[in-house]
Amino acid sequence: MQLTEVFMEAMLECAEGFYIIEEESRKICYTNSFFYLDEGSERLEGKTCYQAFAGRSEPCRYCPELGKTNSAKKSIYIWDYYDAGSKHWYKVKNCLIEVESTWYRIGNVIKIGDMMGLGSEAVKELGEMRKLARESGELQQLLEYESYHDRLTGLFNRNRYVCDLKERFLDVQCAGILFLDLNNLKEVNDKYFHSEGDKLLCRLADTIYTATGEAGRCYRVGGDEFIIILPDCTKEDLELLRRRIQKELKQQECGADIPCSVAIGSAWSTSAENLESLVSEADIRMYENKRLMKDTGGTAK
Repeated sequence: MQLTEVFMEAMLECAEGFYIIEEESRKICYTNSFFYLDEGSERLEGKTCYQAFAGRSEPCRYCPELGKTNSAKKSIYIWDYYDAGSKHWYKVKNCLIEVESTWYRIGNVIKIGDMMGLGSEAVKELGEMRKLARESGELQQLLEYESYHDRLTGLFNRNRYVCDLKERFLDVQCAGILFLDLNNLKEVNDKYFHSEGDKLLCRLADTIYTATGEAGRCYRVGGDEFIIILPDCTKEDLELLRRRIQKELKQQECGADIPCSVAIGSAWSTSAENLESLVSEADIRMYENKRLMKDTGGTAK
């Protein structure tokens, strides 16, 4: 026997629990003396790992599937396992190697005793995993929120508007649309800088959201364009909402350095089968309202 083989055999016997499993069949090829502490213990070679180690007739559902790729040879998978029979925790390390076109799972089992015995390193790993999971969840929520909300005003954005047209309002019997356009936004941006223009947009958005409440949905679909969809409303409800928005904006002009002037177009139908055409109708009427405001000495452009 060569010297390296002598050293290898001694190291395998010193390891707490060392095994080799043929990955495809899950049959055990080798186990060291750790698994035969009791005199006369039955040999485990030839049995499946789930039968020998867990007393199961089928593969363990929690057992990790290690990828059979080139990188798998260099990857070590570490996990903790609690054995209810012995009431002990075990740390398991697994990796895959390929020998003569056959994949083997090389494993090492370390008896921990109890959770406190996991040690500071394992506790740190667990804390990092929890932190990562929490941060990943928070990031996912943030990304989902931002994908459907306008960052400046907090209203729903064009993405949500398009999705709602296709999904949310399919079963409504009638619907009303308000199409709003903030007047003179470019002039305000040029004269007072974009920060003042942003304040106007937010003021309009807050007014729209407060006035609409739970009755409908509010969207910022463009730089200075907003849409309100009011499902299952009457024509009177829609007109009342339009007047409420105009009244609130008018009241805000008192003491405001820059007035929040807005053109509004409305459209209502007893059929909500084609909301896009109803939105287009409200858009046309908004431009009619804008021209009327300009012709009568308003500030619309």
